Amino acid sequence: MSLANARRLAIVVVGIALAVIVGPYRIVGDYTQFIVAALCFYFIAVLSVNMLAGLCGIWSLGHTAYMAIGAYMAANLTKFGVPVEVIVLASVALSFVIGYILGLSAGRFSVLYFGLLTMALALAGTEVIGHWTAVTGGDDGMKVGRAITLFWPQPIETKNAAMICVLLATLAYLISEAVSNSQLGRRWLAVKGQRIASMAIGLRPHVENATAFGLSSAIASLSGIGMAFSMAYIDPVAFSLDSGVTLIVGTVVGGIGSTLGAVIGSAFITAVPELARDAQAIANFVYGGAMIAVLLFLGEGIVPAVRRRIRHWKGRDRVSANVPRQAVDAEAMKKLVSELMPPAKHTLSLKAASVQFSGLKALDDVSFDIPPGTAVGLIGPNGAGKTSLLNVLSGFYKPLETTSVTLGDANILALAPSGRAALGMGRTFQHAELFPELTLRQTLLTVASLGRPLRRAGNIALNEPAAVAERIIQGLGLGPYADYLPPELPFGVQKVADIGRVLAIGASVVSMDEPFSGLDEHERSELRAILRGMRSAGVSILIIDHAVQEVLDLADKVVVLDFGRMLAAGDPETIRRDPEVMKAYFGSSHHIGEPANG
Repeated sequence: MSLANARRLAIVVVGIALAVIVGPYRIVGDYTQFIVAALCFYFIAVLSVNMLAGLCGIWSLGHTAYMAIGAYMAANLTKFGVPVEVIVLASVALSFVIGYILGLSAGRFSVLYFGLLTMALALAGTEVIGHWTAVTGGDDGMKVGRAITLFWPQPIETKNAAMICVLLATLAYLISEAVSNSQLGRRWLAVKGQRIASMAIGLRPHVENATAFGLSSAIASLSGIGMAFSMAYIDPVAFSLDSGVTLIVGTVVGGIGSTLGAVIGSAFITAVPELARDAQAIANFVYGGAMIAVLLFLGEGIVPAVRRRIRHWKGRDRVSANVPRQAVDAEAMKKLVSELMPPAKHTLSLKAASVQFSGLKALDDVSFDIPPGTAVGLIGPNGAGKTSLLNVLSGFYKPLETTSVTLGDANILALAPSGRAALGMGRTFQHAELFPELTLRQTLLTVASLGRPLRRAGNIALNEPAAVAERIIQGLGLGPYADYLPPELPFGVQKVADIGRVLAIGASVVSMDEPFSGLDEHERSELRAILRGMRSAGVSILIIDHAVQEVLDLADKVVVLDFGRMLAAGDPETIRRDPEVMKAYFGSSHHIGEPANG
């Protein structure tokens, strides 16, 4: 049994044992039961906000609305003898659907827009509660009947309802733990860390954010169910905007993206009102002061700060400068690429590619082809339009209507970035743009999972994500770095890992933005071997780089841009001797350098 599964099993056992202790056997007193129940339903609520903030970077002030759905669903359905299990399923389903729809509408916009939406949701929820008296009782609140369950022969009295809160908290923990350590959670972290790069590997950020928002909303509804049964009365004040702010406090204090942090945060927001029972106004000052202190001195909260210190003490927050890297060669790379990437079958064709920004044409009528299995270099002075062209290919810039970009018979411009990735188009980035909260191993595992359909369509035998990730790690000499986060790695290693990400997706047409920038001579030599291996394996490559000698040495054909227009196109030797190209680069007929060795 793995350590993760053992931990989950232990939580289940502890949860059931605690439910028995505080349940019908009443081993503890009423006040202890009340504290345990409060800790549990606040834990669920904080956990739902914490998970959303930690995995997606989205802060919600409106999760109290989903707590209200669970609470009022419990109050109304118990009148008809509906068991708790059905109430849970109904509340979770309704909250997920509403959360997903709202998340989908805001997921295309900024995190700030998302935050404003959740604030509006909290305010709208308060209005609905106040006016829909037939369902909510309005401002007077609503009584809640006894809980009927399928696993207990008699209705559960309010004084024993803490056991329901414990079981719901255990369920919420298991869901959060499973998601956080799954492919789904890693995808959300990828979108959170590098939205553009996540689209380049085939993810749709607005859909990922909406799914996360829906799941978080569903978990929050469990808190409302626990609150309703343990209190036996629903006070609408519990679902106000102030309560939403309190959940944010619990998330910040305990630690963003940490289940243990949610435990500490819920304990904090439960204890403060209890300790300030005779002076409730003090609680607000304590909340505010705690948030300020944590943000100033601990950053992401108590638990992440402690973990970061421990990682630093163990020396796990940085890679030793003496860690060796295994050298790669072209033949080894050809073998690696042939095991992971289908060879290109279609020509990538650009015709009359044009991009305009506020009257300025960044690209003007650029046309060229990349036949299957060839390397095309794209060079030009600063401001020539090279990156603009790459962003047109990737789907991040919208060209003028005269533009045509096709891959075989497929109209690339009709597809979103994720659709282009699904056709086998991949890209690297000038600054690597790795996912900062995923280790290299986690990144490659995540991307390899997304690349399964491409490898299957290309009859690639090696298709299990874990095996693909391990093959790339060993093939690119990334073993010593595999379990480190990108900020802890040398820049050259990050650039190689960026190429590994393209290997993992199974792309057959790869665009490379400044692959040689920032590398030393040893790293450049390795990169040459990697690119030659990719070309030998039949992968189509578009190389954009200011290292002209490297491009001329590697490319079958070279396209030169200047001020957004095509200045020249031809084989490397022709480009070396083209007087217009020399003038664009040097302002005279100065010679472009000879091919690089290696």
